Amino acid sequence: MQGTTILAQPAEAGLGGGSLQSILMIALLVLVFYLLIIRPQQRRRKQQMEMQSRLGPGQEVLTQAGFYGTVVEVRDSEVELEISPGSRIRILKAGIADVVPEPGAADDDTPVEDRPDFPGKDPGSGDDKDDK
Repeated sequence: MQGTTILAQPAEAGLGGGSLQSILMIALLVLVFYLLIIRPQQRRRKQQMEMQSRLGPGQEVLTQAGFYGTVVEVRDSEVELEISPGSRIRILKAGIADVVPEPGAADDDTPVEDRPDFPGKDPGSGDDKDDK
């Protein structure tokens, strides 16, 4: 009889530690889910809302459907776009995917040819002038 009670005690102690491990694993899973899925979605949604609130006439935009157009008029929840000369459509602000940057309005003033990712640039050379 004593042998069975001695064996039962370690098994019960192991169950208590296992439940703590289970709770920690679930908490870790929820944390990872939040960091990898929920937080980036919230950030993207916030950026989208800011972009939609900054829309103004004259900006070129890309719609969710893939149409490029120029903003003609902005209302509370919709935008009027000119998709070709004389062709205008009304679209919800939520249907605007992105604002197309103007040509020449790059983030930095580096010419395209001088950027390291330019296809004609040799990555091993310090300058791209020919030595004669």
